[in-house]
Amino acid sequence: MTKRVYVIASFNTDGDTQPLWLKLSLDKDAPCYKIENYICTKKPDKYREYAQYRCTVSCKNQRHEIGLNYYALLGFWTMTVSNSSSMAIDIS
Repeated sequence: MTKRVYVIASFNTDGDTQPLWLKLSLDKDAPCYKIENYICTKKPDKYREYAQYRCTVSCKNQRHEIGLNYYALLGFWTMTVSNSSSMAIDIS
């Protein structure tokens, strides 16, 4: 399942991005999830317009592995999570 999400991230002068927090919607009461670990698996290049990350987040006392894509030119993030994950229920 893929959905647009909202991410607080850190950027450095080398152009690297570090996702820190994840929010599934902009609703005032929407939970904010801490991204505990991440690996940048693919950086943008002339053939790919987005950076791809594998991340671990905590949700309801469980750890989940998710995929994040950052479209820098468009300024938005998408999240991919397995349909069998309990986190998929939160984003549907």
